[in-house]
Amino acid sequence: MSDAALILTALLLGLVIYIAIPPLVAFTRQHPERRLIYKLSPLCLLSLILWLVLVAWAFTGQRNDAIISRYVSKLRGDNRLPLAITLLVLLGLAGSLLPLMR
Repeated sequence: MSDAALILTALLLGLVIYIAIPPLVAFTRQHPERRLIYKLSPLCLLSLILWLVLVAWAFTGQRNDAIISRYVSKLRGDNRLPLAITLLVLLGLAGSLLPLMR
């Protein structure tokens, strides 16, 4: 196996582990919102901050843990959760790209 293929394999494995950590923690700890954490984890490729928030949220494991749980419940009731997630991801992506454009 060439060095380039080995590096590519290591990078892909690291990326899979990076994406898998929040859902694995949530499923292991039986988090009440583990399915939502699982669905949001691929978006972590766009933002390290989102990844940190998901890991922290997965570790808490309480239904009444914080603002996130109340906010998600409210958005689910209003059927605006996909819109809110899209806006947050776009804001995170814009914040990541802003320093690159200077």
